[in-house]
Amino acid sequence: MTISLLLIILLLAVLLYRSFRLERRLQLTQEQLQQTVRREARGLFNQCESYHYLRDRLNLRQGIPYTRDWSASPDFLKLIVEHCLEQRPATIVECSSGLTTLMLARSCELNGAGRLYSLENGADYAAKSRAQLARYGLDQAQVLDAPLRDYLLHGTSYQWYDIAELPAQGIEMLVIDGPPGFIQRHSRYPALPLLIDRLADNCTIFLDDAARADEQEIVRRWLAQFPWLQHHYVETERGCSVLYFTRP
Repeated sequence: MTISLLLIILLLAVLLYRSFRLERRLQLTQEQLQQTVRREARGLFNQCESYHYLRDRLNLRQGIPYTRDWSASPDFLKLIVEHCLEQRPATIVECSSGLTTLMLARSCELNGAGRLYSLENGADYAAKSRAQLARYGLDQAQVLDAPLRDYLLHGTSYQWYDIAELPAQGIEMLVIDGPPGFIQRHSRYPALPLLIDRLADNCTIFLDDAARADEQEIVRRWLAQFPWLQHHYVETERGCSVLYFTRP
């Protein structure tokens, strides 16, 4: 066998091998694409199901003003609404207003008890939340104008809501969905250090967007700082950390 023939055979073998690798990569890519489509379809179905559940459970027949840039995901909303309806907290505080404000206020109305305080640093968002409450005639919630101010915590400066108008104690449910992460690293960390003395012994805390690395680090810091907290992670669209507060 001549050297030229050997080179041709070798070249053909290399081409066949590369063709096989390429075909395999294309097959894997197609399988991954199909899995992604199926996963997103299931996610969309779950969100739609949660949305319709909330509309029917809360009897919001005038429509729910859901937008992706103003609203928590429907599965997170369902989680906090079910807790509110089942546990009937007397005092609820949320960090950042929005669709959560409407949902929790309506839950308090159905419970026949409960008061919601919503911390909001954005004037436009506060106005929008108040408009939706007025649309449904809900007076169980108060959207507080809470501009961000400087706090020094463990040697680090943070911008967080002004809490001067919040109840001094007895918060039984705390929903944390702000401030936005782009303001600073660990933007939602100050919530517990600043509010810990205002929480009731049976307080339940809901942290949205808990799938993000920043929020996961925040939860680790909280658990280290307040070891009596119990933590449970819920697989919502954006991830939710639920913390149960039991004062030592």
